[in-house]
Amino acid sequence: MHPVLRGAISGVVATIPMTVPIIAAEKLRVIHTPPPVQISDKVASLTRFLPEHAETGFASTWFAAHLGYGAVSGVVYALVRPALPGPEPVAGAIFGSAVWGVSYLGYLPILNLYPSPVDDATRRSAVMIFAHAIFGVVLAAMNRRLGGRR
Repeated sequence: MHPVLRGAISGVVATIPMTVPIIAAEKLRVIHTPPPVQISDKVASLTRFLPEHAETGFASTWFAAHLGYGAVSGVVYALVRPALPGPEPVAGAIFGSAVWGVSYLGYLPILNLYPSPVDDATRRSAVMIFAHAIFGVVLAAMNRRLGGRR
């Protein structure tokens, strides 16, 4: 299977279990608004063609965006896997942490789409770091299962 296709499929699949602790944290009131929801709402408010939080279709929009981001991240993983150290779980955890860092310490605050972890609730940052570790480990396992080799 081509690495781009393998990565996209792996990324979509890994996004599902990653989302479970995020939604659970919201339901348990550990966090208020899940970051994927808040980011999608911010992007929707800056555009005229996406539904905003209170509008019909927003839930589908944020979830599709979340899956899309997972797919793109999965493609990157499939392409850089040969350069990552260690067995699949280690490489996946490293990659998941890197995705969190590039996103939450990098371009999201720079583009004013989400606050830096310094300005965000510690509990929400912890939930997201945990969720990205899950994403990375599942991503690595799926990539390997679909034929990815080190």
